[in-house]
Amino acid sequence: MTARSALTPMMSIYDGQQCIGFVIARARQGHEAFDRQERSLGLFKTAAQAANAVFDAASSEEAS
Repeated sequence: MTARSALTPMMSIYDGQQCIGFVIARARQGHEAFDRQERSLGLFKTAAQAANAVFDAASSEEAS
C-alpha cells in the first residue's frame, strides 16, 4: 500500500483481476472493510488491517 492510497476515501481490493471487496476511510473511526457482497466486516485502525480482513473473508468464502 502506498502513501497515496491512504488519502483515498474508498479503495477496491482485488485478487488478480477479481474485485473481492473494498475499504472505506471513516476518518477518526478508522477504516471499514466490506466483502464482495457489500457486507461490513468491521472497523479497523489501519487500511492494511481492513484489506487483510477482506482477503480473509474471500478465503473463507472459497473454502465453503
